[in-house]
Amino acid sequence: MKSSIITALDIGSNAVRSIIARTAEHDKLEILGIGICPSGGIEKGVVKDIQALSSCIGKSLADAEKAADCNAENIYANVTGEHIRTQLGDGRISIPSEVPNEPGEIDLEHVEQVINDAKNSVKIQKGFERHKILHGIPHDYIIDSQDDIRNPINMNGFHLTAKVLTILSELTPLRNLSKGIELAGYEVDQDNFVLNHIALSHSVLSEDERRLGAILMDIGGGSCDISIYNRGALERVLVVPMAGQAITEDLAIGLKTTISNAEYIKKQYGSAIAAEADQGLEIDVEGISGRASSRKTQYLVSHVIQHRVEELLSICYNRSKDFYTPELVTAGIILSGGTANLDAIDTAIYHAFNMQVKIARPDLSKLVSHIPELDNPAFATVIGILYYAMGFEHEPQTRSFNLGNLGNSRFVDKLKKIIKDFT
Repeated sequence: MKSSIITALDIGSNAVRSIIARTAEHDKLEILGIGICPSGGIEKGVVKDIQALSSCIGKSLADAEKAADCNAENIYANVTGEHIRTQLGDGRISIPSEVPNEPGEIDLEHVEQVINDAKNSVKIQKGFERHKILHGIPHDYIIDSQDDIRNPINMNGFHLTAKVLTILSELTPLRNLSKGIELAGYEVDQDNFVLNHIALSHSVLSEDERRLGAILMDIGGGSCDISIYNRGALERVLVVPMAGQAITEDLAIGLKTTISNAEYIKKQYGSAIAAEADQGLEIDVEGISGRASSRKTQYLVSHVIQHRVEELLSICYNRSKDFYTPELVTAGIILSGGTANLDAIDTAIYHAFNMQVKIARPDLSKLVSHIPELDNPAFATVIGILYYAMGFEHEPQTRSFNLGNLGNSRFVDKLKKIIKDFT
């Protein structure tokens, strides 16, 4: 770790959230400062106005620095969008041995080599020349003829094979995100970008949910990010370029009001199920640019919302249905993101997918003190970025080694990174 300070930057279509934290004793994090700024210049994970975006990033980080009374250092940022690509492939290496015709012992370096071999085999494929690898997530390993190995370290074999899910981002969107941060006056290492799906999983998914099968759905402002887990492994990531902003825009058009007022009405009075709204409750709706205000029923507001929510969930279902078996998604759907706060959204998802739905808030147990503001699905990603940067992970599925008993710091850092991607 370059610094005891970690800065998490969640660049979303609705808001830019930043947290400055400091590593503390007992593998905890102390939150020093939080910054939130309404987002601008980015839509669905793609930079549309880099000057506007950099201004929002600068404001969010400056507010966090002021509260923390220190500079934002060691910045980690999320990335998402339709430009994300995934490829499942194999890596294979031979294990050297000091004794001829005897199997060699597998160590961390061999695990790194086989994962890199899988990632490199993807990178050289046609179509990925202008992509950057974000993550290489090992699903399982094969030692000679023994398959479904969860952790090969300290085992013996002649050959080690790894099935690895490689996640890539197009270079242009990634470079523009990086440039937006730089124009705000900050630096970010190119290896410090983390896929939104991965960051989120660190703060809201339990080990049981991963192992039993789950669909993690993050409905933010510009996109809906879907992660499908089975037997502890991330099997698929999907990005649907529609989310909370589309609902707000529909309301603004339908009610003939401003975007900001539509957002307020959505949060305060909206419901994803119109039948659950109060048909007698009337809401004051301000006009556009000084035009006369009007009054609309909560039922009408929710009817507009329900129509867009149904469209969104229909797209999500149709995009994801071919990549999971309902019977194997035992833990159901875990819902997060700002739109998870919309009333009755969990009921609407239940009807769309015919699965139990859990609205997840970020796990705050790794923080030194409880901060009520963070106990909100909208903060799940930025908390997850912190945990990812720190190297926090779920318990590995094997007990063959213990991080606490290893002395070499470089070895520990490498091992944490591999486990972090694996879990």
